[in-house]
Amino acid sequence: MALKLEEKNISMQGIDFGMVTNNLGLGEVLEIPAVVTGGLLHKMYRVVTEKGIYAVKVLNEEIMTRPQAYSNTVNSERIAAGFQGMLPVVAALEIDGKQIHEFDGRYYMIFPWMEGKSVFVPQINAEHCKVMGEVLGRMHAMELSIEGVEPEADATEFYDWDSLADKTDGKEVWKVRFREALTDIKAWNRAVCDSAEKLNKKLVISHRDLDPKNVMWNDTEPLLIDWEAAGYVNPYQELLEVINYWTEDGKGGLNREYFDALTSSYQKHMGLDDVAWDAVFAGSYAGMLGWLEYNVKRALGLLSKDVEDIYKGEKQVIGTIKELYHYQQKTELLKDWLGYGR
Repeated sequence: MALKLEEKNISMQGIDFGMVTNNLGLGEVLEIPAVVTGGLLHKMYRVVTEKGIYAVKVLNEEIMTRPQAYSNTVNSERIAAGFQGMLPVVAALEIDGKQIHEFDGRYYMIFPWMEGKSVFVPQINAEHCKVMGEVLGRMHAMELSIEGVEPEADATEFYDWDSLADKTDGKEVWKVRFREALTDIKAWNRAVCDSAEKLNKKLVISHRDLDPKNVMWNDTEPLLIDWEAAGYVNPYQELLEVINYWTEDGKGGLNREYFDALTSSYQKHMGLDDVAWDAVFAGSYAGMLGWLEYNVKRALGLLSKDVEDIYKGEKQVIGTIKELYHYQQKTELLKDWLGYGR
């Protein structure tokens, strides 16, 4: 028996899900929406209606006020839709010709509800890595083209780290760690900028954030979710990021079996000869540095005064700095395994 809902509407955290689903033709809400964990920027809910089960993403209001944020989000979903039918993609439903819907100043995206779960160390195994290498290689080899989607102009930048450091006077753990790492952060950022010209000579459209949290598994079948970072990238730069995400040994190092499984599958579609590995290794810090800069601003309350969002920013600063040093330690091993410098 369906739960009786007052006036056929449900409000949760100020969101009227009944209004949203009715306006989009998805039917009446039958159950109290459930919060889906895992999102770092946006909020996701499982919503059951008389017409089906949906994942409703409520986009971060602060992000959506930024210039180009709306068009970038639209393009990311156009990219996801472009890969549908060829790769295991979960893309937003197009309703009334749109994938993003605005009601009362909030932006929503609707996805079909898919069963599955993400896996993390130590659950990741060689088979997961083999599949990820296959998916990534196929994605890069397709060289997808989407009308209106172009490589970002000035995508690489040297962030104003000194100005941010001036605002972190305090003894909180995240502030201390940021100031301690400042010299290294700036050196990594300079190397990223110096590598940009070489990396930009070879670009493909791809997901650009294939962290384990953005892949759900139904047994051995992956589902690629959260496409908001999608766009142009140097394929070998993304390959290094994916290796870093998926071949951890659970002890702070890398698993050679997992590395071989991933790169062997990748090489079925994309060769690893004649790669500008010097630029690739230098540029591979770019994503982590951009995420760090965003979260330092977030933690400082420069982007939002929401207490929960500030706390998430603080946690991400600590975690990202740790990951940067972790990656630096693994770089020499990766160079050897990839044959760099031979």
